[in-house]
Amino acid sequence: MPSLHEIKEGLFSYQESEKGWVATVRTPADLLAAAKKVREAGIQNWDCYSPCPIHGMDEAMGLHRSWIPFITLVFALLGATLGISYISYIDLIDWSIVYAGKPYFSWPAYIPILFELSVFFGGTATVAAVLILGKLGKISRKPINNRITSDGFAVWIGDSVSREKVQEILGNLAEEVSAVE
Repeated sequence: MPSLHEIKEGLFSYQESEKGWVATVRTPADLLAAAKKVREAGIQNWDCYSPCPIHGMDEAMGLHRSWIPFITLVFALLGATLGISYISYIDLIDWSIVYAGKPYFSWPAYIPILFELSVFFGGTATVAAVLILGKLGKISRKPINNRITSDGFAVWIGDSVSREKVQEILGNLAEEVSAVE
């Protein structure tokens, strides 16, 4: 079981790309190779941009597994627990009535509602986690390069690295290296 510090570090380690250098590359394979080179160079503040998912990008960037499935599971279990607690309270304490000779707490009848509460709580928490942890919803954010939203692939490297160092790391993979202001 991970410690609370590891969970916080994994959840809130994303750095916004505000200043630095953006290097555009030609193909998804070039972006994978560029990600491996940047990771091997030991750069800490960097990210990759692509208009489509690229298989193997997580491994190339050295990213850990997302915490979102864990958040979904916790909230799904919370939904089921709250549901069974509420139903138990009603059936056993508040309004204990025998219906057609059945016992006070007939659990098979409650499986559908517990399933639906699990789905509702888990789904709602997943959407909230994606929006909050991904820092989505900022309508004033501008793309670091106009091509990355349609047909371009790019690597962003933070402002602690010089342009020459970026070109040295990426070599002939970079089509263009430009500053992000």
